[in-house]
Amino acid sequence: MKEILYIEDNQEMAIFVRETLKPHVVFHAASLQEAQQALSQKNFDLILLDLGLPDGDGLRYLAEKYSDQTLNLNRTPLFVLSAQNEVSSKVMAFAMGVDDYIIKPFHHAELKARVEAKLRKANEKTVEQQVLQLGDVKLDLAKQRVVITSSSSEQELNLTRLEFKLLTKFMKSPDRVFSREYLIENIWGDSTNITDRTVDTHVAHLRKKIQPATIKIETVTGEGYRLVLQSVSTYMQSKQAEIRA
Repeated sequence: MKEILYIEDNQEMAIFVRETLKPHVVFHAASLQEAQQALSQKNFDLILLDLGLPDGDGLRYLAEKYSDQTLNLNRTPLFVLSAQNEVSSKVMAFAMGVDDYIIKPFHHAELKARVEAKLRKANEKTVEQQVLQLGDVKLDLAKQRVVITSSSSEQELNLTRLEFKLLTKFMKSPDRVFSREYLIENIWGDSTNITDRTVDTHVAHLRKKIQPATIKIETVTGEGYRLVLQSVSTYMQSKQAEIRA
């Protein structure tokens, strides 16, 4: 069951859509002002928007939705439900980032089918984003679990909370160089007792734990750290060097 915001000044249409999309919960906002208030209080799984609203232009609202960071709508699917059938309106809406444009009047089965398809696709994308994979390392954000995989087995890594956060940050942006200042701000936050040496210590511990994997944390002199995927030949050379040592 998902939570959907429907921005529409027609009460009868709002009731029709609410009944059509059951068992999902549809919140009704009769104006852009009410919509803004609702969006500031909670996150929705999908937004349905009428263009002709009493307190503003729906298309202008579309243009502003991505620029307003307080709304956090960048990944929220948005459908237009409108009687405006002009090609120019559709083109402008899609150019502004709308996911679908449904002309009124519409059949309840069509609306339900399109909404269900979009919600299903969005859910699949969310699940994919919860699991990061680089080389033979798989990081599951939901389960807070990291494993090194092979054709026949999995080796789970016992990481501390901070090590897990560090590895997550590195795996989301492989090859990117992260300065110590950036890591302090984004991993430790407002902690005032954290020094560069603290970062170095935690990275060293993490580096040791992922040593069996095909990924490697490199030190970039004077800059910070980056996570790289080793080539097969480089990985085998490092393994042979460990055996000789």
